[in-house]
Amino acid sequence: MTIKLQIILGISYGHGDSSAALIVGDQLVAAAEEERFNRIKHFGDFPENAIKYCLKHAGISAEQVDVVAVPRKPWNQLHKRIALVLNHPNLLKKPKTPSADPKISLGKSLKQLKLNHAKIKRVEHHLAHLYSSRYLAPHAESAYLSLDGLGDFVSTTIAKTIGPKIQILDRVVFPHSLGFFYTAITQYLGFPHFGDEFKVMGLSSLGEPTYLAEMKNLVRPTENFGFELNLEAFPILRHPISYFLENAQPKILPFYNLNYLTQLIGFAPRKPNDPILQCHKNLAHSAQACFEEIANHLLIQLYKKVPSDTLALSGGCSHNSVWVGKIPQHSPFKKVLVAPAAHDAGIAVGAAIGVAQREISVQGGHWGLLGPSDLTNSLPVPSVEELETITFNDEYDLIDWATNELKNGKILGLFFGRMEFGPRALGNRSILADPRPPEMKEKLNSRVKHRESFRPFAASVLEENQHEWFEKVFFSPTMEAVFQVKKEKRSKIPSVVHADNSCRIQSVSKETQPFYWKLIESFRKKTGIPMLINTSFNDCEPIVCSTEDAVRCFLGSEMDHLIIGSQAFSKRSLQLKKVG
Repeated sequence: MTIKLQIILGISYGHGDSSAALIVGDQLVAAAEEERFNRIKHFGDFPENAIKYCLKHAGISAEQVDVVAVPRKPWNQLHKRIALVLNHPNLLKKPKTPSADPKISLGKSLKQLKLNHAKIKRVEHHLAHLYSSRYLAPHAESAYLSLDGLGDFVSTTIAKTIGPKIQILDRVVFPHSLGFFYTAITQYLGFPHFGDEFKVMGLSSLGEPTYLAEMKNLVRPTENFGFELNLEAFPILRHPISYFLENAQPKILPFYNLNYLTQLIGFAPRKPNDPILQCHKNLAHSAQACFEEIANHLLIQLYKKVPSDTLALSGGCSHNSVWVGKIPQHSPFKKVLVAPAAHDAGIAVGAAIGVAQREISVQGGHWGLLGPSDLTNSLPVPSVEELETITFNDEYDLIDWATNELKNGKILGLFFGRMEFGPRALGNRSILADPRPPEMKEKLNSRVKHRESFRPFAASVLEENQHEWFEKVFFSPTMEAVFQVKKEKRSKIPSVVHADNSCRIQSVSKETQPFYWKLIESFRKKTGIPMLINTSFNDCEPIVCSTEDAVRCFLGSEMDHLIIGSQAFSKRSLQLKKVG
C-alpha cells in the first residue's frame, strides 16, 4: 500500500520580497524569491515564477498540491485593532499613495496556475516567521524571537516549542515597532529605498554614539517585555503610514515628524545625493546602539520565560548581523540560529511548516541552498563569442586553478549548484576575492559592485579555523553574524576588516558545502588564510539566478573570471591581450 505524501505550497506576496516554498512529505524541497526570476528587486506581487520553479524542481504538477499556505491573517488581533481605531479614527482613512498597484487577487492568481483546487490555510504573519526558523533546530528546546516592521498588526513575537508546534508567549502590537524606528532613521539619513537599512548598519561602524540620548527619546524599553515608540516623533496614529506597491516594488514614504526630529537631532535630513558627513555616521552608530539595547532587553525578557541555551531568530530585523554577533555577550543565549531568509521572503517557508505541524528536514542538508541550479542551461549564444573557455581534467584541477588566480589578485564569479534562498550569497552565487590586498575592498566596491565606498565585505571562513581568527565567534552558516577580528590577525586580511575591526562571516562546513569548503581549503594551503572575500553575485540588481544572468553580470563588470559548474570563462578580449 502506497501512502500519499502531503504536498504543501507556501506563498508570500503583497508586501515585498515575494516568494514560494514547497514541502513534500516531511522535506522542505525548494524555496525561492520571485525577484531572482523577474530581476525586479524586492518584487512584491504574486510569486508566479517562484511557484513554477518549486513545482518543477519537485517534479509534481499543480494539481497534486494539497494545501496552499498563506502567511496572512487580516483579522489577527481584531479586538486590539477595534480598540485602537475607536480611539484613533484617522486610522480608517487610507493614506494617499502616488500610483499604487491594484490589489492582488489570490483566488484569480491561483486559478491561473491551476492551484484553485488546493485548500487555502492561513498562518499569522509572525507565527510564519517563527516557523521559518523552526527547522534550524528541530530537536532542540529553543526560544524564539520574531522581530520586524509590522505584519498582521504585530511587530514582535516571542515563543517556545512544544513538540513540532510553536506556542506564542507574548507580542508587541501596532503602533510600536523597532523596525519602524530603524526604517525612519534610515530615511532620515538619506537612504530612501525599501531594504536600505543594511546601509545604516554598515555606516554605524564609522561613527560614535553621540546621539544615543536622542535615540532613546524615540524608543524606550518597557518594564517587562516590550518597548514603546515616541508617537510625537512618529505620528503614525494621526497620519497613517503610506506603504504600497508601485510597479510591484514596495515603497514607504517618510513617516517621521520632520520638525520634531530636526530639533531633536540638530541637523536636517540628509538628501540621497548629499555627502555623508561625520554627523551622519554618528547618527547611524547611535541608532544601531539604541536598536541593540532594545533588542537585548527583549532577549533577556524572553530568557526569563524560556531558559534555553538556543535562540532561533526571524523577522527582517534579524538580518541586523552587527547585533546578532553580540547576542551571547549581552544575553544568556549561547547558540544563535538565524533563518536564512529571516525577512518576509521566509514566511512562505514558515507558513508551509506551520501548516505541516510536523518535524521538517531540508533537502540537501544546507538551510539556505534551496533555489534552482540552472546548470543544464546552455550559455546565451551572443555571450559565447565574448568568452574564452577554460577546461579542466577534474574538480581538483579547477580548484587548483581558481585558488592560484585568487591569490594572484583576480576576482572570480562563482555559479555553482543550487541558488541561495535569502539575501546572503553563500558560495553558490558569489563573487570571490583575496582578503589580503588592502586595495581589494575599494576595487570591488567601485569596479565590480558599483556601490558606496563605505560598504564592507564579508568573509567565507572554514568552520574549523574561525576560532583562530575571530573573537567570541559561533557557527554562522547563513552569514548572519558580525564578530571582532583578533588583533594579531587584522593586518593579514585588511579587505574584510571593517572600521571597528569587525567582520561579518559565513561559517563554511565540509558536510553541507563540500566544493566551496575544498576551494577555501586549497586557498588556505597556498596562503595560510582560511577564508575568502564573499559578496553576492550581482551589480545593483537581485542575485543572479540563471547562467544568462551570470554571464551578463560578468561581462558588465571588472570581474576577471567566471566559474559555471565545472567550467571557467574569461573575457575573450582580455585573453587576446594576454596572448599579444
